[in-house]
Amino acid sequence: MDIERRALYNSLRISWKQDSSITVEPWQVEDYRSLSLDQIFNRLKLQEIHFDRQNFISFAEEFETPEDLTDQLLADTDVDGATVDQIYLLIFELWRRLVPEKPSLSIFCDELDHQIDAYDNNPNSHQESIQDALANLSVILEENTDEGIDPQEAFQTISMACANDLESFIYDFTAEQIDHENELYAAELIDDFSPYVSDTKWFDFLRCRQLAEQDPVGALIMLRQLIEESKEAKDLEFNFEILSFLITHGDQEDFLAMAKLTAPLLETEEDFQDLLAVSADFYHRLDEEEVEQKLQAILKKRSANNLEQPFRQSDPDKTKYLKSITP
Repeated sequence: MDIERRALYNSLRISWKQDSSITVEPWQVEDYRSLSLDQIFNRLKLQEIHFDRQNFISFAEEFETPEDLTDQLLADTDVDGATVDQIYLLIFELWRRLVPEKPSLSIFCDELDHQIDAYDNNPNSHQESIQDALANLSVILEENTDEGIDPQEAFQTISMACANDLESFIYDFTAEQIDHENELYAAELIDDFSPYVSDTKWFDFLRCRQLAEQDPVGALIMLRQLIEESKEAKDLEFNFEILSFLITHGDQEDFLAMAKLTAPLLETEEDFQDLLAVSADFYHRLDEEEVEQKLQAILKKRSANNLEQPFRQSDPDKTKYLKSITP
């Protein structure tokens, strides 16, 4: 049984919580952490699996993971896939609670998902716990690389066993630390995780953001390098991050260069309106009222458009936009 099985159901539960119209079976999205041990044991009895606290702990001593234990339990049975998964989720929860001295990768990733979800739902109450979870992740990654595993491969293995997008969460969490002026902790996170992520430009951008307050010249050099790299990357989301940063930390030449790189990547009406809005904010900061008014006029004219509709690169308003921002 693969270790991503628990992550699959965590992911399904997250999706279902966001959209309860998704068709699911109750057991697929249940919060197993809320079940009592007696409830878990009784459900296993219905499947002819008889455990109590002590004999489960004794039985688990022979295995390294809850997946191995489940496979052994069901090795000589003819059970359908859905029932196998129901049994696995119950065994997994017993292992998590009763065998803490054997924290398998799937157990670790389940706890990481749990802490990320708790933080997303209530950041103020879970600052310390998410920091502990990320510190544990850093230790595990370091231990793996010390054993000769490629850093990005180690991170990818853990990411695949998580329901959340681990790389995106760490980036967003680190960006929040910078926003809240927790500079030392943000720097620690960047140093801890930048060797492991697959898309390093995002963490380079975080370094640039940090540097902006202490060394504006150095930050500008780094920023221009990121703009240059964007020519090849063609990453719309990243380009918008750069454009937003340029509102307060960039000059007109850099903003124009980034806007021209971004325009060909627009896919939806929302993308174009976002580009208009961030551009209007930039020229407002420069006190370029005439340019700002032209951009606001285009934005107002399109305000009733369906944001999800595809954006045509031949749209005349795109040409009008580029003319408006070009000196």
